[in-house]
Amino acid sequence: MNLTDYTATELLEQLRSKAITPKEIAQSCIQRIREIDPQVNAWEYFDEEAIEAQLTKIGGYAQEDYPLYGIPIGVKDIYNTFDMPTQMGSPLWRDFTPGNDARLIHYLRRSGAIMLGKTVTAEFAVHYQDKTRNPHDLARSPGTSSSGSAVAVATGMVPLALGSQTAGSIGRPASYCGIYGFKPTFGVLPRIGVLKTTDSLDTLGFFSRSVEDLSLMFEASRVHGENYEFVHRYIDHYSPNPDKIYRIGIVKHPRWEEASPYAKEQFAQWCERIKDPRLKFEEVTLPPFCDTIHATHQCIYDKSLAYYFKDEYANHELMSPIFYNIIQEGLTISKEQYQEALEKQSRETREFDTWMDSYDLLITLATADEAPIGLTTPDIPDSNLIWTYLGLPIITVPALQGSNGLPIGINLIARKYHDKTLLEFASLLEKINIIRKTISITPKLEGLIPNER
Repeated sequence: MNLTDYTATELLEQLRSKAITPKEIAQSCIQRIREIDPQVNAWEYFDEEAIEAQLTKIGGYAQEDYPLYGIPIGVKDIYNTFDMPTQMGSPLWRDFTPGNDARLIHYLRRSGAIMLGKTVTAEFAVHYQDKTRNPHDLARSPGTSSSGSAVAVATGMVPLALGSQTAGSIGRPASYCGIYGFKPTFGVLPRIGVLKTTDSLDTLGFFSRSVEDLSLMFEASRVHGENYEFVHRYIDHYSPNPDKIYRIGIVKHPRWEEASPYAKEQFAQWCERIKDPRLKFEEVTLPPFCDTIHATHQCIYDKSLAYYFKDEYANHELMSPIFYNIIQEGLTISKEQYQEALEKQSRETREFDTWMDSYDLLITLATADEAPIGLTTPDIPDSNLIWTYLGLPIITVPALQGSNGLPIGINLIARKYHDKTLLEFASLLEKINIIRKTISITPKLEGLIPNER
């Protein structure tokens, strides 16, 4: 098996046994990038000298002191990195080098990880992305805006990669690319030094090919300690319970009717296949206010983008029509409307947390169907932004196949700050073989439609 087929957890085991070295892992990833990336365009910036400098730095580390020792990570190009540009998917910021690391990047380097390079993001991590291709079918979208990171992990160019989610930018690419995606509870991963689009929605996260790897990244990148009251109470002091009975709500969300009949049928059959006495399922109806979350989210989102990107808007000849139109719409939203929407989000987040008293977890389709044909084709609405709006932790797991044999994910959702319960549940699903770690895939040129070759 090639090193690029190993998960991060498996690579760490090989490193501990001295069977491989960090340099061999990095070289394997570099070779894979050379072979695969010309087809899928997952990488925005890649510098072998920067990789070599990092390898030299960790050369004197004792592996047992560094939980991600020698593990390469792809960095979505919205995270500041002192040794690489941060261009945010826009020609307006081409070659911009911030000169510092985002807090989360600092945490990962402190854990011994290697930042392999910057992955392609949609323009300002919003909607427009026309470079990265889905490796399962090169004519289809990989999902935005964390497209490059998801594709890099799916193809084995890197075992782990960073993403972000303001609506569905982790859940959707994970679903379309057939890998794991994790958006922890809002605020549990530090956002200092990362592109800001929306204060009350932006959430960081990551991609992997196994649940174990999600847990590795979560522990290495999250905040810790008494200064973070709820994190300290619910995450720092979490104790696993092997005898726990999970109360699970099966959700048909407000945009359920827009999902394909085939995807809904596959989801129902998947739920029926889960046979374990620790899992208690029931179909649930979300609170009525969830029906208006998409509209409230859009108000907050559009107004925030209009505020934070007013300088870029003034130079709009280098801006996509999609982003330009969002800002124009945002400019029509009054301060009072925006404040009312924020208050509504805060109130509904609290109300939903109370409603979740009856359930440990919710499950639903991650996307409405397989990835759409066309790199810029709009996605069919799904429920991802509902969970983002409510600040909840979400893991997207590779579980289903669509009518064309392409992946469709399932979202596992937990209560705020119950991230470790969520990881524990996902691990249980792996153990009972209803989900499993994925292997890296190799894209085929036959996926291209003739006029895109």
